[in-house]
Amino acid sequence: MNSRLPELGPDERDLILNCARLKLDGPLLDQTEEILRRPLAWNAILPMSELHSVAPLLHRHLKRFYDSDLIPAEARRTLFKISHRVSYRNRQFSRAFQELHQVFAEAGIPILVLKGLSLVELIYGNLSLRPLIDLNLLIPREQFETAKNVLSRMGYTVPTRYAAQRLSRWLTSALHLVKPGDFKIQLLLQWDLIDRPRMHAIDLRSFWDEAKPALISERDALIPSPVDLVLYLCLQPGKQGYLNSCAVHLEDPAGFVFTEWTDNRLIRYTDIHEAIRHFQGTMRWETLVERAKADGIEGSVYDSLHWVTRLFGPTVEPWVLQALRPPSPRRLRRWLFEVLAQEEADRTSGMAVKAVFRAWWLRRRKASQLRLVRLLDLFEFIFPRPDEIRLHYRLHSRKAASVYYAFHISKSLFLCTLGVPLWTYHLLTKRRPSPALRRETPFQGAGRL
Repeated sequence: MNSRLPELGPDERDLILNCARLKLDGPLLDQTEEILRRPLAWNAILPMSELHSVAPLLHRHLKRFYDSDLIPAEARRTLFKISHRVSYRNRQFSRAFQELHQVFAEAGIPILVLKGLSLVELIYGNLSLRPLIDLNLLIPREQFETAKNVLSRMGYTVPTRYAAQRLSRWLTSALHLVKPGDFKIQLLLQWDLIDRPRMHAIDLRSFWDEAKPALISERDALIPSPVDLVLYLCLQPGKQGYLNSCAVHLEDPAGFVFTEWTDNRLIRYTDIHEAIRHFQGTMRWETLVERAKADGIEGSVYDSLHWVTRLFGPTVEPWVLQALRPPSPRRLRRWLFEVLAQEEADRTSGMAVKAVFRAWWLRRRKASQLRLVRLLDLFEFIFPRPDEIRLHYRLHSRKAASVYYAFHISKSLFLCTLGVPLWTYHLLTKRRPSPALRRETPFQGAGRL
């Protein structure tokens, strides 16, 4: 059963949301000071802001009020400790990146820093403002085995053992590794941008070609272009916020994001907001819209930009959202959202079944919920929409799309059937990671940021 997280009232939510950005001034600052003069549940504000990885930003903005009696002394100490801990952890990641950069360069393996350190150093401008859980690096697919061997010699290990490695690479495009020590270094090594079966047509060659040089942790590195960075960041909220596309019509966006079962994290939207603000003078929105549609990710981009606009105010021009508006979510996903979003069910109607399912779902651990969602993702991948088939296989005729549709379903079902005995063996022989390799997150179910 999931641990119960504190509930935020409207004032507590507004305080966190106001401070979850780099710039806080003008009317927003006045509103924040007014909120601080009201009775606040700091026992809810502190853990929720840490869970959503925006506690360091609260510390940054609330420091100006520390000399007053508006903020309890214990809350000030807690925010200071969190900020100090984040700075220490990020310095360790910075040193680890310097070592990785040198070893990969010697092995002739190009790397691209997708986010993480590049966001912290170039966008946030301070190692204490944005918590990191891992290093996030992209490498060419053909050099994966070489990179894996290099990392093994450096002491990086895979926490769990997978019997079905080929099937695993079809289901995911990233490998999670850990380097044990006094400070465990978590590394997410990616060879693609989408980490689960999904219909898309992302051109990785273009992504690499458009990459820009940047100085990361005193090392010459590659980072995505401004357009590609925003596109990639827009993919992140939907990785675990699996019902965001179904909730775009809600009148209370902050209430949805802070609700536990949605598995959202506010920092993912802050990243997008700050990246757009950082590149506002050079962002080519026409190119971004064209790329999103050509790559088949306009739905994720629309959802993320929609939520950023609802949470932080006008961030993009209205025409951008209008141009990106995707088809409605699939029926089964909409049904799951309707079930989880309802507060109470009428026991005298068919809603009683939904109430039972909702109670069953919420009793499960976050990891179990996400595994079920991955099955839903897999179902939508195996049985895609016709337009998705044409885009994924770059087809122009409807006749060819019909042939490829049957081929795609047959191939996907075959791989899934082949994977059943392999995954059964994996589950029976799976070794739990040792305590030294377990991931550290502020709260159970915090997920990857």
